[in-house]
Amino acid sequence: MRYFLISLLFCLTNHLKADVGSYNDTLRLITESENYMVIHYHDWTNKTRDSRYQMISGNQDPFDKNNDYAYIICFDKRSKKILFKKPCPAFTKIQISDDEKYIIGISKIMLWNPYQLAIFDTKGELIKKRNFSSEEARMTKEQFDTFNIKFPKQHLFLDSLNRIYKVGDLFFIDFSSMGMPDKLDKAWDFLSNYVSKNHISNNVGESVTNWIYWYYEKNPDIKFEYKDNVLNSISILDTKQQRVYINIKE
Repeated sequence: MRYFLISLLFCLTNHLKADVGSYNDTLRLITESENYMVIHYHDWTNKTRDSRYQMISGNQDPFDKNNDYAYIICFDKRSKKILFKKPCPAFTKIQISDDEKYIIGISKIMLWNPYQLAIFDTKGELIKKRNFSSEEARMTKEQFDTFNIKFPKQHLFLDSLNRIYKVGDLFFIDFSSMGMPDKLDKAWDFLSNYVSKNHISNNVGESVTNWIYWYYEKNPDIKFEYKDNVLNSISILDTKQQRVYINIKE
């Protein structure tokens, strides 16, 4: 009954779009700059189902060496050498920054895909990873401290996934993705009392299982924003073509 009520709540609040079936496909993306070629590939078919299930039901780390379902690879076009090949989430768009220092992957895939944004430098170091949900828990410091005291293990788990954000005096906890009710147990009920729209954009939507709609698919117009010559944030057009900013350190 509890999970039925949770599902009903999501249907009423998120206006979820129906899925004909679970996402079950492969995708290869290629992008180039003057000096680099970057290729992303993922296999979300039944062939990789077991390893993906092990990841999403465990540590939810697609960057782990055991990932046999998705990778990103960067070539030096002049030397024709592979600069790096890294396991990664399933992306639906990749881009190289104009200064050729960074590679970004973004995704609308939600099913068994714990991160919809990742940024690597051209040496292969992971600079940023982030999940997107249409709703988060919005809490004051006092409410957040209460959550931490009552549910320390769940707090540490969410923090390990980069699901906790501090904006001014408020805390936002991204807790509503697949599998979380089981992992968070009673903490799920506690956080559900503070549900609010995504603090990055009010225009984030979801299907029941497959898709998370957080960027303008026709042209997300990703821009890399610098401060004192250091990558500070990226900006992107959301689903309503409103520009939103995502800090590298949140």
